[in-house]
Amino acid sequence: MESMTAQQLAKLNIKGIRVAQPYGRLIGEPEKNAVIFIWGEKGAGKSTMSLGLADTLAEHGRIEYIPAEEHFGKTLVDRVKRLGATHRNLNFTKWKSIQALKEILLKNRSFACILDSISVIDANAKETVELAQWCRENGIMFVMVSHATKDGQYKGNTSIAHECDIEIKVTKEGGAETEKNRYRELTAIAVPFTAQDREVTPANPAAKEETNPDKRENPVNTPFKITLKEIDTLHKIRSWKRINSMFGSKMPCYAPKHSGESENAHLSIRYTADYPKKRYIMDLLLDGHLEYQACTEGKGGGLKACWKKLVSKYGDLEIRIYKQDHAKVVLGAKEYKRQERALGKKETKSTAPDSPTTKTKKKPAAKPKPASTKQEKTSSKEQPTTNNISSDEKPQQIDIEAAKDSQAKLDAFLTKVLG
Repeated sequence: MESMTAQQLAKLNIKGIRVAQPYGRLIGEPEKNAVIFIWGEKGAGKSTMSLGLADTLAEHGRIEYIPAEEHFGKTLVDRVKRLGATHRNLNFTKWKSIQALKEILLKNRSFACILDSISVIDANAKETVELAQWCRENGIMFVMVSHATKDGQYKGNTSIAHECDIEIKVTKEGGAETEKNRYRELTAIAVPFTAQDREVTPANPAAKEETNPDKRENPVNTPFKITLKEIDTLHKIRSWKRINSMFGSKMPCYAPKHSGESENAHLSIRYTADYPKKRYIMDLLLDGHLEYQACTEGKGGGLKACWKKLVSKYGDLEIRIYKQDHAKVVLGAKEYKRQERALGKKETKSTAPDSPTTKTKKKPAAKPKPASTKQEKTSSKEQPTTNNISSDEKPQQIDIEAAKDSQAKLDAFLTKVLG
């Protein structure tokens, strides 16, 4: 049918497929003929991510996995064993040509095809897009994997990203985040690198969720919201590495004051230091547009001064944290570990649920920690989400002199090395 009325279209009931966790949290419920694009830097974990996803999708039908880079070598075998990717519907096929691949997919009535990677098959962007469109027309899910260039972008032109329904970027920090998703809001997960990391929750909602009693539980539930001002209360930003690891190139956020109020809004913080001229610039970008620019000059400038101006102007900006590794950096390693200890004490002393609060109150006297009082109360009762961090309550005391001394040493080092 080449045309359809609005009433006919409204009567259609197109259901997506359910994908087992944690991949389901990342991609949602895509259609059977969805096109997924996975890319990232060398060694970031693209093949691990695609293999785990392939084994999960195998629950819905035959999967043709084409390891065009590794073939059937030792690294592929080790990865299969490490991930426990041994579903009976998961099949590995050697690469020959695009036409040969099409014939295999039709002959085996394959549910999905994972091509790892498109950069080694001498296929240009046009051929890759045509293959993706062919899979879509034949009701076959197509997952293509690609490398990142030196400037941090994916190989190929923008036509590849435009054709896909879901774009997933795998980072060297061990995270997989959606840059584009037509089936749910943008989110991120930690890449499962072992069989223990992969959750065994079945895609079928009627089936009971299996739990691993030995699995280490994260003390912080994600996603959660936190403002720049609350981050500043927890700990002081002291290096570009801290900001880069905290937000990455893009971070899903929701800003009430932002004109494009959306759950898919993106936050980027960019810091540029011109040491010869002693000029420092920090940019706040929302959805790729420059929202605010903090500039400092001279001896009193630098990242810390730029950050202070940014917090002063946009301290109420809310950021949604999706990944556990981001949560650890945003909250600070000390606060994260403190909540982890509190959670462990709660589990071992179930008869005395208030005991973690008593313990945590004694520690700051000997070793101050930049944690909010509100979060201490949360950790004693349930797994903290930091949704209710109160900016009205006073933070615990911080050793200002030690922080200034450490900052001075860091600034001297950066000036010496980068200047």
